[in-house]
Amino acid sequence: MEQHEVDALSEALSHAATSVLRAPTPDQGLGTTEEVLTRIVEVAAQRVPGADGAGITQTDRGKVTSRAPSSDWVADLDAAQAELDEGPCVDAGHRDEPTHVEAIDLDDETRWPRWRPRARAAGVRAMLSYAMGPPDAPVGSLNLYSFTPGAFSEAGRVTLEVFALQAAIALYGASRAEGLDIALGNRDQIGQAKGILMERHGVDGERAFRMLVEASQQSNIKLRDVAGWLLEEHRRRSDEGTGS
Repeated sequence: MEQHEVDALSEALSHAATSVLRAPTPDQGLGTTEEVLTRIVEVAAQRVPGADGAGITQTDRGKVTSRAPSSDWVADLDAAQAELDEGPCVDAGHRDEPTHVEAIDLDDETRWPRWRPRARAAGVRAMLSYAMGPPDAPVGSLNLYSFTPGAFSEAGRVTLEVFALQAAIALYGASRAEGLDIALGNRDQIGQAKGILMERHGVDGERAFRMLVEASQQSNIKLRDVAGWLLEEHRRRSDEGTGS
């Protein structure tokens, strides 16, 4: 890589970090996952030379979905790859494929025989997809489209790889937060169930929890489901008692 490319790359990465991590407002943190992904896509399209469009695709149980496309035509080409089950996004979205997939000039490509004509009809000549697959989340890729053949330099590839990492981190954080929400919800539900047993049987919290655990083990039903059933049964009794 030439020194001027290194300098340009350093400047791009610095700008990217500032732009992507800048909060929408001082009080809103980074925003929602979709807002973060949208900023990543927007900045990637702006900062990688040659890029005319960008987006993120995820592959979950064989189904490809498009997220945060920079334009309608990007969304259409992402959808076409999902429909035809072929294209750079699809290849990059498989864990056993290389880290990135590049189409230098679609006019010379023999891969993706069904998808390629659709891309060419939209004016796309080159594409670059970088894999991302945070643990416990669907695999996918960050993708750049270009109307110019051979549009992406080595510096551009490295820059896009960094953006793909940022997107993977955002998705990983979202999956962890979702799991935490579920865990907190389960904890609240179990706490309410304990309260019902404490009131109903005159026992302390430890004994009430042991009752829930024993019921879970004996019935081979998850603890959260036992708690949920108890809450529902308590609500039913309350409704019957009030005649509602």
